[in-house]
Amino acid sequence: MKFKLIVTSILALLALNACFATSVELNSSSLNVDKGDTFSLDLLVKDAPETWAFENVNLDYDENILNLTSITLSEVSNSGMADKRVSDGFISILWMSNQPMGNFTIATLSFESLDGGTTQITLNPTLADSESEVKINVTDTNVSIYEAKPDLLITNVSIDPLKKYETNTVLVTVANNGDFNAGAFKVSLETVTGVIDSDVKESIAELNYGESTVVTFENITLGPNNLFDIIVDSENIIEESDETNNEISFGNQPSENAISAVLSCENDSVKTGETFDVTLTLNDLTANRAAKAVEGELIFDSSVLKCNNFEFQLDASAANETYLENVTIENGVVTFSIVDGTIDEDTTIAIATFEALAVGNSNISLENLVVSDVNGYAFNNVSETEMNMIVQGPDALIESVEVSNPYYMEPAVIAVTVTNNGHQNIDSCSVNVYIDSDELDPLTVTDLRVGESKIVEFNWTPQKEKTFTIVTVLDSSDAISEENEDNNQNTTHCTVTENAISAVLSCENDSVKTGETFDVTLTLNDLTANRAAKAVEGELIFDSSVLKCNNFEFQLDASAANETYLENVTIENGVVTFSIVDGTIDEDTTIAIATFEALAVGNSNISLENLVVSDVNGYAFNNVSETEMNMIVQGPDALIESVEVSNPYYMEPAVIAVTVTNNGHQNIDSCSVNVYIDSDELDPLTVTDLRVGESKIVEFNWTPQKEKTFTIVTVLDSSDAISEENEDNNQLTEQVSISERIVSMEIYKKSETETQIITSVKVSNVGENRQCMGYDVYVSLDNLDIVEVNAIGETTNWSVTNNTLFITGYEFTNYGEFEIANITFNKTNNSISAIISECALSDTNGQEFNKILISNKIVNLDSIKNIVLEGNVSELVDESALETTTNGEFDITKIYFNNSDSIWIPETVENDTLISITNETLDAMKEAVSNLGNIDFDSITSEDDVSDIMDEVIDNMVVVSNYGFNISNITQETVTDGTNAVSELRFTATNTSSKGYSIIRLPVGDLEISEIIVNTGSANVSLEKDDIDSTIGWYRIPIEGILEITLIKDPEVTIKFASAIPVTTTSSSSGSSGGSHYSSDLSDGITSAVIKNAVSNSNIVYGSEIDQEYALNLRETVQNSANYELSRDTIIVGGPEANGFANKYDSEFGISITNDYPGENRGVIQVQNIEVHVGNFIKTYQVIYIAGSDRYGTQAALEYFKTLEDLPEKPVTVEWTENGPVLVE
Repeated sequence: MKFKLIVTSILALLALNACFATSVELNSSSLNVDKGDTFSLDLLVKDAPETWAFENVNLDYDENILNLTSITLSEVSNSGMADKRVSDGFISILWMSNQPMGNFTIATLSFESLDGGTTQITLNPTLADSESEVKINVTDTNVSIYEAKPDLLITNVSIDPLKKYETNTVLVTVANNGDFNAGAFKVSLETVTGVIDSDVKESIAELNYGESTVVTFENITLGPNNLFDIIVDSENIIEESDETNNEISFGNQPSENAISAVLSCENDSVKTGETFDVTLTLNDLTANRAAKAVEGELIFDSSVLKCNNFEFQLDASAANETYLENVTIENGVVTFSIVDGTIDEDTTIAIATFEALAVGNSNISLENLVVSDVNGYAFNNVSETEMNMIVQGPDALIESVEVSNPYYMEPAVIAVTVTNNGHQNIDSCSVNVYIDSDELDPLTVTDLRVGESKIVEFNWTPQKEKTFTIVTVLDSSDAISEENEDNNQNTTHCTVTENAISAVLSCENDSVKTGETFDVTLTLNDLTANRAAKAVEGELIFDSSVLKCNNFEFQLDASAANETYLENVTIENGVVTFSIVDGTIDEDTTIAIATFEALAVGNSNISLENLVVSDVNGYAFNNVSETEMNMIVQGPDALIESVEVSNPYYMEPAVIAVTVTNNGHQNIDSCSVNVYIDSDELDPLTVTDLRVGESKIVEFNWTPQKEKTFTIVTVLDSSDAISEENEDNNQLTEQVSISERIVSMEIYKKSETETQIITSVKVSNVGENRQCMGYDVYVSLDNLDIVEVNAIGETTNWSVTNNTLFITGYEFTNYGEFEIANITFNKTNNSISAIISECALSDTNGQEFNKILISNKIVNLDSIKNIVLEGNVSELVDESALETTTNGEFDITKIYFNNSDSIWIPETVENDTLISITNETLDAMKEAVSNLGNIDFDSITSEDDVSDIMDEVIDNMVVVSNYGFNISNITQETVTDGTNAVSELRFTATNTSSKGYSIIRLPVGDLEISEIIVNTGSANVSLEKDDIDSTIGWYRIPIEGILEITLIKDPEVTIKFASAIPVTTTSSSSGSSGGSHYSSDLSDGITSAVIKNAVSNSNIVYGSEIDQEYALNLRETVQNSANYELSRDTIIVGGPEANGFANKYDSEFGISITNDYPGENRGVIQVQNIEVHVGNFIKTYQVIYIAGSDRYGTQAALEYFKTLEDLPEKPVTVEWTENGPVLVE
């Protein structure tokens, strides 16, 4: 101790400054050893200055698992004044000479590992040189001591058979997954609920590691809702490496064997006064679960039967136990109870003796039946068979009720068939018929023998058109005592409609000349004797300016009718008013003939108005069809056959061709033709010498001065100078849309050498009717010097300012495609560009062309101002193929790459936004191409194959470049049309900003693209291939098999495909009939096709082991919820406590699942569509959530889900009961 004080005082005198980066450490920073091992560590000093003193105050570690056994000082340490202490790891050294420096060892420390665990050996050193204490870095050592231990766990539990209220054998497989043998321990079954036996234990003498054993628990009686915990090493005797896996819960639900209670009798009918016996038998009982007690009620109709005796058939002495019985008979109820010793086979319990009191029939049945086993538990699965006893007598019943000729106001017959199904003849039986609230006169059936049927017929004339309720009743006064009083009434419905008749106007001719006469016949058709007509009145209407009615004569023969005959006719101002009352009109009859004279050219309808036909009872016919006719008084008839506009372009001469036809019967000498365009009238023209049936064309010249839709009205004979057969066909209205023809201007290379290029500025699509006469062109130049400019026109000029070439020319005429300038440049650099930045064209009237599509084909990367090629993208561009185009609304840049791929970028983003083409863009383009290999386009044999391919096309869609768009609601539908499968792939492109675009690629292989339609919200527009003029979008095929769609607006997109399906000539043995393909690992318990599809198309996700067992009842392939991401339709099994995926999406559903809600033993089935953002796509997946507040709730919901026919639209709550899952209303 004195030495320690000396060293400590020396160190205390030294100043606290350090000169070197010195460290003190043990020679290992981490160490793994086994329990019981000894090991040594060297205490090292590194990078030390000349050292005068060293001290380690103590050594810290966990003394429960580690022990320091010795400290051996090194030669360096022994050269100084040294002290050490093993009890706390103290070391102190003072060097008076030969001071060490650099790297050296202080001592070797020896340890013994006492127990398993981890600890840290912590040093507390101090070091000093000649002047001061040295600053040091200290490194501690981590030590892990491994102790071999057993690890006991339960790997399997089986119960076979698994039956309620019967003794079961429980087999529990226990394994030792550790690395040390286990001594004696116990395995116990501990009741949670539903297990009848108390807790039981079985002992295991030992279990070596790597081995397993089966523990057998015998005579375990299970209740209806068993749940027990199985615990290995239940008394905690064995020390294990993992104590958390020693317990599992087992809750498989047992089934209960069914028994039956049967009532039987040798006869099914008796006569009054006779007696008969009914036997009560218990069947299907076994020694596994014997019955001991039976109680219940025997129910019968005391007005028909009397129970004289009820005698138990059990032998009490044989039971060798107390025998109790009780029987009471009162008011049609036999109440009985019996307690016997053991009933373990089919057994007759009792015999009841009945007496027949009166004619009729009585059910004999059991109610409130309770059968208890020897342990006092009730049998829950008891089927009951009742019987019926007939006391013989007559039995009248209505076999059928049929209505013939059920028509309004026509006599109908109601035929009632009455049968005697009893055992005695019927002398007389009343039959009553009630139609709605009205009763018909009753009839009677007489002498109806046993087994005989007779028909009685009621006469009825329906007074309304409607559905009548017809009630037929037999023996309404109960005069007959019958075996069955419940079959004496029948209710049926009869719909009454009215038969149609027709009033027809007819004539032998359809045209006449002026001055000629003709007859029109009025005929009534479809009348029958069932409902004859008696009176007809109405009006005959015609055009009195064209026709005159000279006579109207009735054709009925009054004398034949032998009744009063009345008639009235007036003719005035184009109306013949007529009325007639005759005797009977019961067949097709000519009512009258009207004689007309043709007064003037024209045409006249001849029709009936206010027609009333009445039957012989004075009721009007309501279902009368009328046929009119038209008479033409021959003359000319000019009509406009068609109006066609050729060359409908802004500022270009158009021709309006009007085709005039004479559809009449006389030639036309002259007919004026007038055309009105909106409010402006063109100079009128005249058609002359237009013969009958001839057509002639007159042409109007018109130059549209606006871009708009014009209304063109064409009128013939506007002054009505011609008397025509038809004056209503002299006018026609059409609409024509006028737009300006799009003219193209292009600058391109005509030839190129190493130092010079010759370019051309070309104009195309100029119409012959609107020729070009002048131009101004501005060309921005990069790395080009002008040598020569050759331009067209009487007057031309060019100049260069700030690298912009200006060319102008006029006083020429040209159309179609032509060059306006050839320009020779010297190149100052190989990266050149010549871009038309501005241009103007004018026609021969000095009017400017407003729509010019500019195409620049001499472009370098530096001239593309709004597009940034990031990274090494620019190195992959084929600069010689760059092209920019302006369509008047926006610019399009076409970038071609060295790998034969390309991208066309519409510059439609916000003004300050640069469009980036990155390596990610190229990767997306390549991904779309590589995705072609993921789809087998050659496997099409059916509609289902095409549908599967369309699903894969959707899965492999790629957004190549996107600014301001979201793609969502991606769906497809495939149907069969003949030998083709027609598919429609749909998605919605939503623009989230005011401007933007989206370029989408789909791997479509050799699928035939029928049409691509976009719905802009106001119209359906078809996208055209490579149509960069469109301000909505276009599509193209950049690489074979790749469909690329570019969208500018935010439409709904529909892509239509057609795929040929091979025609199979041989018959198939397949039993499939709906095109549905289900997973092969589906549970057998699912019967609905909808539920099968839902399970087949979904991932099944569970959380806990119990939930995994439940999930396996849907299908064999299931997934743990850990790290699961929503990328497909999904079924969640289990609640948010154990299922992380459920916890993530629980709030998306209408009902959140907790331990308290929906409550004990309750679970919920919910279906929700959930949107997931995947890049620029919004994908929607169907998620089915099956979970409960506890394991029984989850089980109830899952078992009930398997029984559904369809997916529920609202949450469904289910509760687990002793009889299984029950819906909670």
